[in-house]
Amino acid sequence: MLTVPLADGQTFDPATLGGKPAVVVFWRPGCPHCRDELPDVAKVCKDKGATAVAVQVAEPPPSGKRVLDSLKWEGVSLVDDGTLRKGLTVSKVPWTLVLRPDGTAARAYVGRQSYDTLAGAIAAASR
Repeated sequence: MLTVPLADGQTFDPATLGGKPAVVVFWRPGCPHCRDELPDVAKVCKDKGATAVAVQVAEPPPSGKRVLDSLKWEGVSLVDDGTLRKGLTVSKVPWTLVLRPDGTAARAYVGRQSYDTLAGAIAAASR
């Protein structure tokens, strides 16, 4: 089973995402495009009943927590130790993955995505 540390130091269980789509954003605190995309991800997930997941891939965890706190992020917040980034070959951020309710990948995007693009991907993943 894949485990990833939560931003608060506990361990995330991917099984908690079961039953509904998810939008997973790989990001770093110093990336302006990431900081711009995260609010759209949070809003579209709330509007469409999906789970929002932010995976910090660089910089110290406190930097990410400050950014997420300033954005009032209510989704899941993970800190990648490199395992996910390497396993999924994430080389640029933001890198956004839309998951189907069964947890399989439906779409992957490199670069900042709009609310409408993410809403369409969630709808397609939910079918």
